[in-house]
Amino acid sequence: MKESKNIYELLNQVEVNIEDYEEEELSDMEKQKLKDNFKKNIRKKINLKKFGIIAAALILTISVVGQTNIGKNVYAAAESKISEMYYSIGKALGIKTNIEPYANVVNQTVQDKGIEVKLTDVIIDKDELIFSTIVNTDKRVDGFRFDSEIFINGKRLTNYGTTGMRRVIDDSNTLFLQTDCVGIKGIDTKENVDIKIELSDFNYYIGDAEENIKGRWKFEFAANGEELTENTYVLPIEHSFDIDEQSYSLEEFRLNPVNQKIFGKVKGKSTDAYQIDLRGVDNLGNEVVFFLESKSGEDIVFKYENIYGDLSNEITSVTLTPYAAKLPEKSGRMSGDWNQVGKEFTISIQK
Repeated sequence: MKESKNIYELLNQVEVNIEDYEEEELSDMEKQKLKDNFKKNIRKKINLKKFGIIAAALILTISVVGQTNIGKNVYAAAESKISEMYYSIGKALGIKTNIEPYANVVNQTVQDKGIEVKLTDVIIDKDELIFSTIVNTDKRVDGFRFDSEIFINGKRLTNYGTTGMRRVIDDSNTLFLQTDCVGIKGIDTKENVDIKIELSDFNYYIGDAEENIKGRWKFEFAANGEELTENTYVLPIEHSFDIDEQSYSLEEFRLNPVNQKIFGKVKGKSTDAYQIDLRGVDNLGNEVVFFLESKSGEDIVFKYENIYGDLSNEITSVTLTPYAAKLPEKSGRMSGDWNQVGKEFTISIQK
């Protein structure tokens, strides 16, 4: 090899896919031996006067690995703020009941354009995919959103609805916990399904200003909802009410440790749109609210709003009354007051 060969050119020609290598945990003796061999080889092959900065930087790197926990995961994201963080879906959604047995743990972290996203766990319920992420924005922001694409067994979901929540983990305004509930249909929850979630176009807000970062955060894994399905109870109900020219019929109450929902149909057309709640109390006197989560064609779904506490196992009935408020034509606050739009009815919960 000619001495005139530029070492930077040589280094630039080396291509290494770090993911092709397995993790290795180094003992203290191995770390010292690696360090000594490195020094010895450097003296033989490189003019230290010329390349002393490079050698010193590499030796410093090995020294840091030997003195910190980074040595436990040789190729781990050393600067990651979220690699060791974990928040369960139950904690994210404020569910006090233990729902961890129904969660599929993923724990994948992807970093792109300085933004870290960690997908912690996933739950598959009937007609719903729930997943929880931790996001490190690396800068203080007031809010953000991702564009997303979801694939189930290789097929991209289209026209799906999403609800969820987000909260700041600490006062830095750089670490966030987000949970998304995505409507899915026709999925066999008793079988393993291949899932791919692709997040892109990180849009963030600082005050009134909006900025965009082009990136891609992709997660692939397999999951199923068999155990949750086995612990799901379906109760038929019969109740209906009218709003303007539309007729709403409630047909089924489905409950499990993760979700409590009321399914039904709507027929007729209306020039106005409404937010609809089913409000009432359980047999123990606790406040209960089901909000209109989705409306697709004739299908409607009301979901229990658990800010008032879980529907505990001691509850044997809930008594509800329909209320509605007119939604504005453009985005903004509701333009009308809440009004009762139907009679009170009771659902007996028999498991």
